[in-house]
Amino acid sequence: MSEKNIGWLLERLEETDGVEYAVLVAADGMSPDYTPRLPQEQAEKIAAITSTLWAASRAYDHETGGGGVRQFVMESVDHISLLIPAGENTMLAVRTSSPHVDIGVISEAALRLAGSVGDQLGVKTRVTSGVEAPPA
Repeated sequence: MSEKNIGWLLERLEETDGVEYAVLVAADGMSPDYTPRLPQEQAEKIAAITSTLWAASRAYDHETGGGGVRQFVMESVDHISLLIPAGENTMLAVRTSSPHVDIGVISEAALRLAGSVGDQLGVKTRVTSGVEAPPA
């Protein structure tokens, strides 16, 4: 969990009807925070995958002249996943409990959370051996 103590914000999102869990992800694939329903090991794996998917969606958007990625939606057989920018170098990954949920309500709740607390959710760019992580 993060030092910023924002877990309660993610818990509020998790209380939204149809939300299974949420993970806050830094651009470098680290997970500063996640909802309590999710074990740490799974949160870390999801964070790494989210970072890769977000980078790929941004590359696709750039190549096709999309003007910027607002959110990434993946519909699976058993659920829907949303990736949303949430502050500097940070994304919010949300997984639904079913593919039959009201994705509009969930998307709105996630976007509202990301928009209202973006400054708190932001993660500074990590620097290791002079190499910076790519921006979200």
